[in-house]
Amino acid sequence: MTMKALLITALTVGSLAMSGIPANAQISEQAAREKALSVARSQLSLGPELFLDVHRNEALEEELASIVGGRSGSEFIYTLSRAGNEIKDHAVVHHLFVDTDPVYLVAVSPFDGSTYPIAGFRDSKAELNKLLATLRVKVSSEDQAEELADFYRTVNPEHRSMIRISSLLDLKQAAERQCQGVPFDPNERDFDAWWKHAKTTYANVSFQQTVARNGSGYAVEWIVLSDPGTGLCGGAALRARLEVGSDGSISEISFRPV
Repeated sequence: MTMKALLITALTVGSLAMSGIPANAQISEQAAREKALSVARSQLSLGPELFLDVHRNEALEEELASIVGGRSGSEFIYTLSRAGNEIKDHAVVHHLFVDTDPVYLVAVSPFDGSTYPIAGFRDSKAELNKLLATLRVKVSSEDQAEELADFYRTVNPEHRSMIRISSLLDLKQAAERQCQGVPFDPNERDFDAWWKHAKTTYANVSFQQTVARNGSGYAVEWIVLSDPGTGLCGGAALRARLEVGSDGSISEISFRPV
């Protein structure tokens, strides 16, 4: 190989590394994006005329790469939403959701184009486990188990209340956000009543996340705030438990009262 060819090869590999795309990837980022759009439209039964926004989620890609051993760009991950800005006929059309904005996540292999709809779809939990199995994830320490639990919480394939509550103040602020969406009196008496009860009930609760051996794997536990229920203000503190296998497989998450 000539010096010029070596230089071109080196520059190409370097540019791929900087863009987060493996040098031996078989498909381009644009092709992966199209695959993510295609599988999302198919699963959601959305025709091509309906808007679906798509953005590459490099932060999640980095989290996943860390879990699988630091391989940069091990998978493409895309965030998709029915809300966003659409360029159409030389104008910008704003798509909005009034009450909620469903968010979907699709991972795409840069090597063979395999797609994994890991959040927002019917089989997202199974698809996430399939992705972790394909990447041959190995969990051999408490730190790795926590890292995988963090990734699971961010992806949230089961679409449940899994945001970690790390202190009594954090619990109070989370409940305040819940109560903002519930019609109640201007003096916030509903929230005050909830907080008066909650600060006594949970004053001595440990909000620390814990990790313990569980057979050949690990069990990660943390505190979450449940949904309050229709028309109510403030949920209840629950202890979430996520079991992580040594092969990276994730069992059903469970909750119990604190």
